[in-house]
Amino acid sequence: MGNRWILRVTCPECGFVDDDVYYAPTCGFVEWKCPKCGHVVDLQEETGISPEDASNAKELARLGEALLRGARGSGSEEAT
Repeated sequence: MGNRWILRVTCPECGFVDDDVYYAPTCGFVEWKCPKCGHVVDLQEETGISPEDASNAKELARLGEALLRGARGSGSEEAT
């Protein structure tokens, strides 16, 4: 999982403007094809945002660890 963006992209070949381009590099949505002329734009190259930059895996891991620490330290374990 990671961050996602809605971008405005202007085709460098024909000038067509699309205000609703979905860019989600961690999910594989990394190219845009101009509906007017067919030119393909590499959105990672255009934005400079890599899948690593967009990833929230570290934040999710920290959240999971915090939740586990909280569950272990909450005293909610049943007596045996």
